[in-house]
Amino acid sequence: MTPRFRHAVTADIEVITDFNCRLAAETENRCLDRDTVRSGVQRGLTVGDEVQYFLAEDDSGVIGQLMLTREWSDWRDGWMIWLQSVFVIPEKRGCGVFRALLSHAIADVGSRTEAVNVRLYVDRENEAAKASYRRMGFQSTGYEIMEMPLDRK
Repeated sequence: MTPRFRHAVTADIEVITDFNCRLAAETENRCLDRDTVRSGVQRGLTVGDEVQYFLAEDDSGVIGQLMLTREWSDWRDGWMIWLQSVFVIPEKRGCGVFRALLSHAIADVGSRTEAVNVRLYVDRENEAAKASYRRMGFQSTGYEIMEMPLDRK
């Protein structure tokens, strides 16, 4: 069956939380705090166009997800779209779910915003993900991601 695609709603918080925790365990061997992830998903769903979750589903339920966030680029005079939280359930991988979901999400965002590119970050050692992204047309930017954690407490 061909998957259906839609924007996530608050009723999807638990499945997105579950998928995000599974994603971290599978790709980085990290056990995330489920309550923090749930809170992050819930907040993400409330900030409008800054964070958008897209879901793929079939008759069995939700089978895949991705999140798009946006960052303004004055160098490009447009929005850079960041692809994050990509997860497709194992039994549906290799069937084109991710490719179709991403295509749907980009078309949706592109029709409503001045997007100039789509970017993502991927774990250096996740060769399967990098190969998949390359097949879809992603290429290295030459930039390295750095971060400085801030104390929110």
